[in-house]
Amino acid sequence: MPDSCEYTAGPWATALAVSNYKAEEVSTIMVNDQAATRQAIITALKKKGYSLVERSSWQAKPPTGTLNPGWDYTDIVIHHAGHSYSCAINTQGAIKQIRQAQEYDMGKMDDIGYHYAVSCPGDIFEARDVRFEGSHVKGDNTGKLGIVLLENLAEAGEAWQQEYRKKSIWDKLRGSLDIARDAVAYDRESPTQAQISALAALIETVQEYFHITKLGGHREYQLLAPGNEGRACPGKFGMQVVKQMRSRFSLAVPSK
Repeated sequence: MPDSCEYTAGPWATALAVSNYKAEEVSTIMVNDQAATRQAIITALKKKGYSLVERSSWQAKPPTGTLNPGWDYTDIVIHHAGHSYSCAINTQGAIKQIRQAQEYDMGKMDDIGYHYAVSCPGDIFEARDVRFEGSHVKGDNTGKLGIVLLENLAEAGEAWQQEYRKKSIWDKLRGSLDIARDAVAYDRESPTQAQISALAALIETVQEYFHITKLGGHREYQLLAPGNEGRACPGKFGMQVVKQMRSRFSLAVPSK
């Protein structure tokens, strides 16, 4: 498909050729063409059996402001959508979810914060254009590619244990509604096999075009970011997926 007209992308800072890892299917991309790399990722996913649902296809809203350029990704950060999401049963349901995620994020930022989203049925969505830095780890997004799993993967009480327990009294009072909701949130789900397979295909593809060395959950990265804040995301069951993917692709744990 043609490149989205929502953005004006600048050139890369350096000149380098990136090749697909399979010798018989070499895709050479010059680093002064980020749009071609975005398209190459889409093409590579299609060869693996996944048609990326591009922003135009799920009718994403254009960013409300100027996004920071982003590239040279070295880390993959896994998120879950949280308590207000349950597994979609089909692509149309998943489209509603990613629209909801963008609507929520744009209440406090210029666009959806993640770069990709993966639904329970195994759909892979383009979220924020990969040419732009994400907004998914507070205070530390440079070089970090964000992927969100579109369901709740946390057990009841995880937000208290991981996030609110160590906060000030004032912050606890401000978050009292979230704390109360979290305490009775028994709507957690486990990732589906279709979702895990799609996530693995996405990670494998991203590794073909970026020098990815580390993979972790949002909670791991947020503890390393300025402020050292706790996060429940991606939940207990999301962290199981994180460890599975880290082992499968021989990636390191997050570090400064």
